[in-house]
Amino acid sequence: MKKVLFILAIIFFFNCNTTSEKNKKEDQNEKVNVSKDQINFDRYIFNTIEDTKEKISLEKDKKYILDFWYLECAPCIQQHQEIKKHQAKLADNNIEVIGISIDMSKKRWKEYLEKHPKKWLNYNQYFEDYDLKDDLEIKLFPAYYFINDEGVIIEKFNSFQKVITYLKL
Repeated sequence: MKKVLFILAIIFFFNCNTTSEKNKKEDQNEKVNVSKDQINFDRYIFNTIEDTKEKISLEKDKKYILDFWYLECAPCIQQHQEIKKHQAKLADNNIEVIGISIDMSKKRWKEYLEKHPKKWLNYNQYFEDYDLKDDLEIKLFPAYYFINDEGVIIEKFNSFQKVITYLKL
């Protein structure tokens, strides 16, 4: 009888582990909307400064620089001046900057943008079901992703100056 119970316990244990492993694989498959090469923006919702929620739409034949930042990141804030300085050159080359803040306080983010208006789109993505920063596994800030009109990731940077150097502007 003890042997039977022991065998049943082992079968139960391995069955639980198999189920757990299956669930882990399903969780990993959830990230199919962001590969290492392309972002599917249909999955993500972003907060706007006007207190609305919207998805990012990419225009045909345009390239984009996604600027991932937050208020407590001094280099992020400093590099906004660099973005501002190169705004006209970027526009001349059909490149648009899209700021994506990860600030937990939408109120502080909004107040900052009202005091320091930007000429490029800025969104906040916090407390949303799907988090682009997490799906891209961004750990260092600022982070800049240069993408095309289909969301294909062309290059990644941690300095706006490196973006400008890469683009030869």
